[in-house]
Amino acid sequence: MDEEKKRSHEARMQRKKAVVDAAIERAQEERGIVIVITGNGKGKTTSAFGTLYRALGHGQRVGLVQFIKGTYHTGEVLYLQQQGAAVDYHAMATGFTWNTQNWDADQQAAEAAWAQASRMLADPAFDLVVLDELTYMLKFNYLAPDRVLEAIRQRPARQSVIVTGRAASPGLIELADTVSEIRDVKHAFKAGVKAQNGIDF
Repeated sequence: MDEEKKRSHEARMQRKKAVVDAAIERAQEERGIVIVITGNGKGKTTSAFGTLYRALGHGQRVGLVQFIKGTYHTGEVLYLQQQGAAVDYHAMATGFTWNTQNWDADQQAAEAAWAQASRMLADPAFDLVVLDELTYMLKFNYLAPDRVLEAIRQRPARQSVIVTGRAASPGLIELADTVSEIRDVKHAFKAGVKAQNGIDF
């Protein structure tokens, strides 16, 4: 790279640093946040678990409720159990709704799982609460949206919440501080590649 390009690059980086430093200076409020990870793409739960492990690394107390999933052990949960990690974990444990095909049973299981979630959301001892696949509970009317949103809204001030799942409701998106939408561009499963442990579950 010639000297002129180097000087141009340095000037761009200085301008970028000034913008980043100004943004950091503005962001001084300290409170828990609500994160929604939605969309049709792969990786919503994986992203939430990444943040969960990050919180554990900082010695924080974490609660985890998995809606929909729970009839088989995913790698993330197996790892948590092997480490003896300080995570309050509960699973709805009915499996996917297209397998159960029983609205009444699923609704009762959702209520039981929500009882655990609402307990965590009311407890200031939890720094982070992960509600994996909660969006489906609202989409299929297993849980009353107003009750769920109010519980998240009324949580302790320092507590953060992560909600995952497809088709996040407008109310949930409006309540959230951060929303990420994972887009489905390509997926090996759609090309006939069998789901694999360590990659897909």
